[in-house]
Amino acid sequence: MANAINTGNPVSTTKFIINKYEDIQGNRVNQETPRGRMAFVDTNGRMTLPRTFTEAAVAAFVVDWAKPLNPPPYFEGPGLNGAPPNPFSDGSLNAQENTFAIDPDTVYGTWPTAYLVYDVPPMMYGLPVTSGNKCLVFDGGTFTFGSGNYVAPLSAYAYGAAVYAAYTTGDEGKVTYASSGVATVVGRVYQKEVFGSETLTVIMKGVDAL
Repeated sequence: MANAINTGNPVSTTKFIINKYEDIQGNRVNQETPRGRMAFVDTNGRMTLPRTFTEAAVAAFVVDWAKPLNPPPYFEGPGLNGAPPNPFSDGSLNAQENTFAIDPDTVYGTWPTAYLVYDVPPMMYGLPVTSGNKCLVFDGGTFTFGSGNYVAPLSAYAYGAAVYAAYTTGDEGKVTYASSGVATVVGRVYQKEVFGSETLTVIMKGVDAL
């Protein structure tokens, strides 16, 4: 019998793993946000990836997908199940008050030629949180980052060493070993390659880092 795990469509668990969390909140992301990035609360109240050293100094919160409360299918876009074609409402009070139409046929005016449908939540595929979507915000805890989700090679990280939030283009919100002018230590290296090759496990401070 074929090995369905290795020969089918396996789900990688080594990109980002939540080992333990201290506290957890809910919010929305301001932009497309890969799983496990460090973010801060922006002026509009949403989670934003740092783009300057000033923003990186307050980017102390790990962000990930919100857990869906509804069964599949799942679509791309904001909402607990994404944004299905011509959705009536995502169930929020704002949507209930503002998504009505005078002519019920107007919501069927156009149909897309194709759209993505997921049988399992997009987070299981390691996809980033879509812009404007709901997210979970972790205030402290232990997290494991796979290769490509932290800056520089694994050898640059020493056990117990301080880690910071990166803000350079392409690395916004990633864990980095170099402060690059950012004095805020967001966590400490705890383990390496315990959860797979090239994985880095870090204990995060959360709001205590601020």
